[in-house]
Order: sequence, then structure tokens, then C-alpha cells
Amino acid sequence: MSVNVLDTYRDCPFCLKLLYEPVSTLCGHTFCLLCLERFIIASDSILKCPICREDLTYLRSTSNHLKTNTILHNLFRQEYEKEYEMRRNELESIRKNIIKKRLIIGNTHQLLSCDYNHKQHEWTLFIRFDNDDQNDIGQYIKQIQINLHPTFTPSQIILDKPPFRLTRIGWGVFTVHISIEFHAKWNKSDLVTNWFLSFTNTGNHKVMEIGFQKSTDDITIN
Repeated sequence: MSVNVLDTYRDCPFCLKLLYEPVSTLCGHTFCLLCLERFIIASDSILKCPICREDLTYLRSTSNHLKTNTILHNLFRQEYEKEYEMRRNELESIRKNIIKKRLIIGNTHQLLSCDYNHKQHEWTLFIRFDNDDQNDIGQYIKQIQINLHPTFTPSQIILDKPPFRLTRIGWGVFTVHISIEFHAKWNKSDLVTNWFLSFTNTGNHKVMEIGFQKSTDDITIN
């Protein structure tokens, strides 16, 4: 492959600089690994490719396992050796200032009673980090708004301190609408997501990768 052909594809659509640790999506577009990770972290709704608008929501569950396009990585490193090394130093510095967290959303479940006409279920919705450290999550999340099925009274609940859990008793499953507000210091948009209650065995959960940019004060202290 000639350098001229490489020149056509060498720049990341996000940062407009030489692709470093290039990652290709299923729709065929390529981005810097860190740029794509930051895009996933910053998005608070459905992920869409910035080039073709293809749905990239699948990346939320795989962002910790994104694979570098080895062929492009080796070609760029060989053809643009000095610039590639400069990009490595630049992005490693940026990466040090990003705090990654694994957010777990799900519910536990217990069948309380069961007869021919009626089943009664107790469920607890939970939003936590994977380390389940309540002090830790409280430093990032200010409050969580939860919207239940309109048959519940009240159907809208605000959880303003950890542990972020909500227990109710009901007879059927439905989609819970969740809006997570972060503390202002993180300068991060609300995360809007949904959870469909699981009454299978003891419940279920999903994992979302989220990240926070360290503040200038934090960087200075460190």
C-alpha cells in the first residue's frame, strides 16, 4: 500500500489527527481508540456513527474490549514513525486524566405469593458501581430520577443519595425509565437509560461503561 493511499485514510474523524490505535466499527469507519472510548463515555443516548449515523449502541457493552485494527496500526506506525510516537505521548497524557467506571443497573427479584389467578413479586431496582462502594458512587452521582409504570403511586421517584435502590411489590414486568444526574464538577450530561424488570429467578442486570474527565484541580493535585 502506497503512502498516498494511506494519506487518504490516516486521520481520525473525531480529532482530525493521525489515527492512533485505530479501531474499525461494524459500519466500516475507523477512529482512534481513545477518541471512540471518549465518544462512548460522553454519549447519553443511542450511539450513532458520526459519519453514517449507523447504530453503534453495541459498543456500550464492549468498550472495555475494543480491538485495535492491527494492520492499520502497523502501517501507520511504519509510515509515520515520528508522528505516531508523538500521538502516543499525547494520548497517554490524556488517558491519565480519564476516570472509568462500570455502572451496573438491574434488579433483584423474589416471588412472594403464587396462586391460580395472582402472583405477587417483590423487586429491588439498583444502580451501583461494580465495586459497590456507596461513598464512591456518591462522589459522582447527584441524584437519580426513576419513572415507574403509571399504576404505581407515586410513579416518579427521586433518589438523592446512595445506596441508589428502590423496592416495590407488583404483579408484572415493565420498563423503568431512568435519568442519572451527575455532580456539576464532572461537567457531564444526564445519562438517560431504561431497564426492563426481570422476574427470572433472582433477577438480572446490565453493565455500562461511563467515564469522567478529571477537573483541573484534581490534575494539579495529582
